Amino acid sequence: MPSSPSRASSSRQRRMNPWLRLFIPLALVLLATAAIWAPKLGWFDPLGGGSGTGADSGAASEQGLDAGATVEGDSEPPQGAAEAPPRPETAVAVTVDYVHDGDTLFVYPEQATAVLGSTEKTKVRLLGIDTPEVGEDAECFGAEATEALRALLPEGSTAWALTDTNPTDRYGRSLLLMWTDDGRFVNNEMLLGGAATVLQIDPNRAHTELFHRSETAAAASAIGLWGVC
Repeated sequence: MPSSPSRASSSRQRRMNPWLRLFIPLALVLLATAAIWAPKLGWFDPLGGGSGTGADSGAASEQGLDAGATVEGDSEPPQGAAEAPPRPETAVAVTVDYVHDGDTLFVYPEQATAVLGSTEKTKVRLLGIDTPEVGEDAECFGAEATEALRALLPEGSTAWALTDTNPTDRYGRSLLLMWTDDGRFVNNEMLLGGAATVLQIDPNRAHTELFHRSETAAAASAIGLWGVC
């Protein structure tokens, strides 16, 4: 007696079941692996972030930034800024002790020289610039200027110093031009970042043209205090 259609169909399903039991788990494993590794390899963005690789997004996230954000300090100098001079060979090494505000700090000279006569703790006033006040007479952008100088000259870092015509002021502070250990001209960097304005008092007139150009460039770009004060 011929087999009924229902029995034939059931027989084919029994013959297929072993293959299905093997294929379905394998397919699930492959899908799970792709879901885990594809975003890391930049094949697609599950959050719909648009352009940019997975590596770029990960680096930005680790820094608490959006993938398209600009990291402060990576931007170009303001338009019109002049190139700053390299650190002079005659500059002497100092160790930064403490930054009081945007134009005043304390340092320890690494050795007694003609520039700084002893290795005692020395109070420094940066030449050619003036920054907003902090403390009881706090002014707009005073705290930000202080942090800007602390970022350039962290406590314990090595910096390089040079005097102009008059090495000290009437308060006994050393009047200095300073460079970071990697060669950035600190006085000028404060002007370029909009954290300071030009203040030059005779006879100390080193880098007058550079300082004024840096101040003008920062003001024109509304950088720092020029954009908020």
